[in-house]
Amino acid sequence: MKTLSKTTILTATVATVLALSACQSTPSSPVIQRANSIYETTGIADTKVKAQQNAMDSAQKTCKSKQVIIVDDKMTYNSILDERTGRMVGQAGAVIGSIFGTGTPDLSRSDDYEYKINFRCQ
Repeated sequence: MKTLSKTTILTATVATVLALSACQSTPSSPVIQRANSIYETTGIADTKVKAQQNAMDSAQKTCKSKQVIIVDDKMTYNSILDERTGRMVGQAGAVIGSIFGTGTPDLSRSDDYEYKINFRCQ
């Protein structure tokens, strides 16, 4: 009877952790305040758009109801392949995968793109 109780508690705990992690939103990037009311943050993701969105989400959380004014920005690509080669390999993999009925290989990592912005709130 004790074993069943421990198993039930362990199962319930694991289910709760999984349910809460599924509800978790996109993690925000840390924001650093610099001189003259300028802030800095970096969005990191597997695509350019997601990296930009992550950085902008952090900036908007910092500025709250004020408008985000980007002072400077820089996109960096951090992969083992250059960006163009990575796209060509991904497209070739998609074609081969569709011909043979296998999935598309995913060569991207969650930190391939870094979008660094300096911004202020106005």
